[in-house]
Amino acid sequence: MESRPTESIADRNILIVGGGLAGLAFATYLARAGAEPTIVERRTEWGDGGYGIGLWGDGHAVLNDLDCLSAVREAATDPRTVAVRASEDGVLARLSIPPDRTLQLAVHRGDFHATLRAGIPRSWLRMDTEPTTITETSDAVAVTFDDGSTEPFDLVVGADGVHSSVREQCFTDWRVREHDTYIWSLWSREDVDIGPDMTSVLDPDSEGFVARIGDRVGFNLAARLETPPSPPARDLLRTQAETIGWKLPALLDQTDAEPFSTVFVT
Repeated sequence: MESRPTESIADRNILIVGGGLAGLAFATYLARAGAEPTIVERRTEWGDGGYGIGLWGDGHAVLNDLDCLSAVREAATDPRTVAVRASEDGVLARLSIPPDRTLQLAVHRGDFHATLRAGIPRSWLRMDTEPTTITETSDAVAVTFDDGSTEPFDLVVGADGVHSSVREQCFTDWRVREHDTYIWSLWSREDVDIGPDMTSVLDPDSEGFVARIGDRVGFNLAARLETPPSPPARDLLRTQAETIGWKLPALLDQTDAEPFSTVFVT
């Protein structure tokens, strides 16, 4: 949502709602143009949790453009082999990646986020707050926050994720689409030997994806379900892990925290 344009982006008073990966990346681009955006984040503190992220070629290009590819690479795993397994039939295929090539960087979201926010001035950030109303006028966008204060902005950017308050308040022509795939993401201790591969384990209606990232093992499990359960649904996760097999049940045994979970359309 935007008011009347001004001469330069550097002159605009810009609000970014959401301090996640997208919000911080956008703030970095704005900084290059001379802007100093305000970033509001509903969480009280960042924390170091999160799911595993696989960055392919386009992701590498964006990170390079943001001048943080080297920093992310230091925190990520650059696998040299990728294996595809069947739940019962062993390895179906294995891909070896040449030493001078990077197919994918696998990184913990918390490490990725820390790299991005290292370049953001602390004065741009406001934690533990979010908009309650967003109103476009003839010359500004008036934003009221949950502490009751109201401020005018030239541009408001919604980067607040799946449960976006900006989307709820500013748009009416959207709907939640039907979905049938549920994903769990968690981290396991190193006790289970998963070998050197980044591994995808296939079952007719589900898939496990396992990668070692530093001293942690990232473990994602996707399952096609008729009715997505309420998170964290750890009992159902156990059933799905045992159905797929391989090392997934053992990896699940090595996790203590509740899994991250989401649903999406396939």
